[in-house]
Amino acid sequence: MPATKIVHLVYSFGIGGLERVIVNLVNCSAHKDVEHHIVTLIDDHEFESQLHGNSVLHCLHKREGKDLHCHFRLFKLLREIKPDVMHTYNFGTIEYHPIAFLAGVPVRVHAEHGRESSYKKIDNPSRYETFRKMMIPFINHFVVVSKDLESWGREKLGLDKKLKLVFNGIDLKQFDRKQQDASSNEESEKFTFVSVGRLVDVKNHELLIDAFAKATKQDAKVQAAQLLIVGDGPNRKALSEKIEALELSNSIHLLGNRNDIPVILNLSNVFVLSSRYEAMPMTALEAMACRLPVIAPDVGGVSFILKHQQNGLLVEANSVAALSDALISAVNDRQKFIEMGLTGRQMVEKSFSVESMTEAYFSLYEMA
Repeated sequence: MPATKIVHLVYSFGIGGLERVIVNLVNCSAHKDVEHHIVTLIDDHEFESQLHGNSVLHCLHKREGKDLHCHFRLFKLLREIKPDVMHTYNFGTIEYHPIAFLAGVPVRVHAEHGRESSYKKIDNPSRYETFRKMMIPFINHFVVVSKDLESWGREKLGLDKKLKLVFNGIDLKQFDRKQQDASSNEESEKFTFVSVGRLVDVKNHELLIDAFAKATKQDAKVQAAQLLIVGDGPNRKALSEKIEALELSNSIHLLGNRNDIPVILNLSNVFVLSSRYEAMPMTALEAMACRLPVIAPDVGGVSFILKHQQNGLLVEANSVAALSDALISAVNDRQKFIEMGLTGRQMVEKSFSVESMTEAYFSLYEMA
């Protein structure tokens, strides 16, 4: 039997949570007789170094705006590869399913990892839903990664049997807490908050910085703490200027993109999100795998991750005061938050392992 060929069509393969899902899926299926083809619309393959499975990268070199030639290039590529499956990710790639149908791809899977109308100002969000409905006949399985997206799929898109819920999966071995070198372990010296995410508007880092600044003025323990922000993006300059204006350059550090995120998480005390929207945030799950308690806003699918708040604190969205109070609570009740972190690890082991995610997707790949 020849190897199963799977095409993953994604806008780009830069550093991000969605791309991490694909990396985990490819790497976890390395023992299977499968050949992964990652096809990007634009030439951004920064995450390629993380791939360890049998994979090939391609780029369609899509021009800005409408590019009908991109559809033709995909059709030609699909006819060359002859994949058994095409798996697309988010709204930007759903339009290519008719091409996969015409190219004779037997199984066509689409996965939604978030809703643009939840975090972008869109004049007519219903037209995005209408377009998705137009694509559904060409799709065998419509995957969502969180409970809120599952409700949206049923209520707004009218999906039934095609709708599948598959939680994002974490490579637990990669995020296990390692025995750190004593000289590099700062946990006992300086309390550390950490946030991981692209420096873009939806992640709302401005609010996180304002909340940390407010907390430092109200609590001496927070004043002695530090905030690490991992990630890069278009907002970096503005965030750096904001930190400097608040005179917090010694306490808030923009670390940029890093390849040692598990190490950084394992040297931190609490993970913090301030996003305007998250469906199923990979970064929070990775933090939980490192036994970190999570502080996050009540948006999207976050409430499912922080169910009953046994593994962290769910705070009011877009509220500097609520997030500031949570930061103060974390430094003043360390034992409680340590216990939350242990609970979070147990939750990831039970419900969010990369093995479970991989098997769920492969069960769909095998179903026409």
